Amino acid sequence: MERELSEEALKIKEVMKMIKEAGLMKTVCKLGDYYEKLVKEFLVDNLVDCDNPLSREYQKVYVRGKCVNFSPNIINDFLGADVKGAAEVEATDNQINQEITTNQVMVWPKKGKISSSKLSVKYAILNRTGAANWVPTTQSSDISTGLAKFIYAIETKTKMDFGRYVFDQTMKHAKTDVVKFPIAFPTLLCNIMLRQHPGLITADDLPMKRESSLTIHQKLFGKNHVVDLVGTSVPIHNSYYMSKEEIITSLKDTCVILDERKAQFERMIHALERKEADAGADAEDEDVEGMEEVEGDDGSGNEEEEGDNNDGASGSSFEEAE
Repeated sequence: MERELSEEALKIKEVMKMIKEAGLMKTVCKLGDYYEKLVKEFLVDNLVDCDNPLSREYQKVYVRGKCVNFSPNIINDFLGADVKGAAEVEATDNQINQEITTNQVMVWPKKGKISSSKLSVKYAILNRTGAANWVPTTQSSDISTGLAKFIYAIETKTKMDFGRYVFDQTMKHAKTDVVKFPIAFPTLLCNIMLRQHPGLITADDLPMKRESSLTIHQKLFGKNHVVDLVGTSVPIHNSYYMSKEEIITSLKDTCVILDERKAQFERMIHALERKEADAGADAEDEDVEGMEEVEGDDGSGNEEEEGDNNDGASGSSFEEAE
């Protein structure tokens, strides 16, 4: 479920200006209620032909006896996003990588992700927001090419069709067989349904409790991230006051990051131990082969020695006979 940005995060004017110009303000603040049961009914068995232009149900979803119009244009209209002139991001992965890391990493890694610690302050904030609200993922310590391209488009003011993106992600979720696949933009889907049919809500529908506001850690302004924000709108002073809820949320987020790091370290340890075990096994095999060779050499040497003695004995007998 999406998370609203905290009051302190909303004060980072330069970042908020970028989000506003991208038409994404309704995805980070004043989100509204999320009714899980309603969204699940929207997704289950209702979106089969919603993306099929040849179907009578094209861009239509039937929920509780009501027809909900659902299309990229309707999503953009709700968000107030101007998509005229929208285009795909033309930059290569390496160009995006260099931009978001301020040239700290020149080539996109083969493993497909880069550490968020390499991001500049501006992109670190966008990444943290995007991982929660735009390209949902639990791996906030790393950034994939999809999210990197997304926040690159926001910062560079590349016009994108966000409605199309939401529509495609929703269709992808409806057609997947993965049970635990996270629902993207659930609150946004609720808002679109209730905007057309406010009476869809019943007494059985209860709004889900939303996590506390998304805070911006002070460590994002530390030495690990290149500072690329100007002005006094960035809360970089140490006297920044955090409420109890923000402290708890911050600690939970830190625990998630530490768990991810722990898992990475455990994989590294396992790989190194396995490599060491393989090397030990190879060395043992070499020792056994060496011993066998030595034993073989000793046996042949004895045979040669015995052969020499026999030759000598034969020679003496021959001489005596003579």
